[in-house]
Amino acid sequence: MNVGEKNEFLFKIYLTYLRDNNPKLKTCFGPIKSVGFGEKEYKSCPKNFDFNSLENNDNNKKKIEEINKSLNIEKSSPQNKADIYINKTAYSIKYMNAGKPSIVNHTTRKGFLRIAKQLKLNIKDLDDLIKIYWDLRIGGEITEDCSNLNEKSPFKDKKDVLKPYIEYFCFAGTGSRDSKHPAQKLVKFNYYSEHTSWKIIEKLKAIDEIWDGLYFCMRDIKKGGIKDYKNDPNKSILEPWTEFSSGKFRGALSVRYKSFN
Repeated sequence: MNVGEKNEFLFKIYLTYLRDNNPKLKTCFGPIKSVGFGEKEYKSCPKNFDFNSLENNDNNKKKIEEINKSLNIEKSSPQNKADIYINKTAYSIKYMNAGKPSIVNHTTRKGFLRIAKQLKLNIKDLDDLIKIYWDLRIGGEITEDCSNLNEKSPFKDKKDVLKPYIEYFCFAGTGSRDSKHPAQKLVKFNYYSEHTSWKIIEKLKAIDEIWDGLYFCMRDIKKGGIKDYKNDPNKSILEPWTEFSSGKFRGALSVRYKSFN
C-alpha cells in the first residue's frame, strides 16, 4: 500500500464515517447519504472511530486493511475507472499530496489504436505528436517528463487531438478495454478529512481543468506489457512510438497530473 492508496482508503473510510455520524455536513457532494461501490453500500462506521490513531500508528497500513475488511471497502480494480460511488454517483479519486496521480498508465500505441478505432479518431494525428516528442527529447530540447507548461511541449497546443483520448482514460476505460465501472466525475483532495480541500471536476470541464498540469512521458515498453519488443507479433503497430533510449526500448505513453489549485 503506497501513500496514495493509503490516503484513498482513509478518504473512503472518512466518507463512510460522515454518512453514518454527520449526514448533515455540507460538502462538495452535498450531505453524504450513500457511500459504496456499485450496488454495494459500505458497512457502518463506529461513532467513536479514532482517525488520529489510525494515521499515527506505525502499523497503520495493516490497521487500515483490517478496517477496510470490516467495512467491505476494497481497492477498485485498475480496469475500473470509478473508485467509489458517493450519493450514487461514480467518482475517480485523485489524491494530490503524493506523486503526480496517473491519468494514462504506461500504454503502448496498440492500446491507443484500439481507442482511436472505437472513437473514430485518426491515430496519425497522435503519431505525429509522439514523433515530435522523440525528436525534441533525443535532441535534448525537452526532458523525459514533458509538462504542458513547457513552451517546447509538442502537446500543449494540441488539445483537440489529445482531449478524446485523455477523457476516455479519465472516465471510460484503459488501452485494453472499456471499464465495467466507468467514472462520471473526478474528485481530487489534499487531505482526506478536510472537506474544504475536496474538489469535484465535472466530465465536460475535466480536460480544460487539468490541461496545464499534465505531464507526458514515453516509458519502458515493458511497463506497457511488452516483454520482448523485437519479437512481439505487434511490433509493426508499436514501432511508430518506440525508440531505444537510455538502454531500453521506450514506447509506452504515461500521462500524469499535477494540480495547481
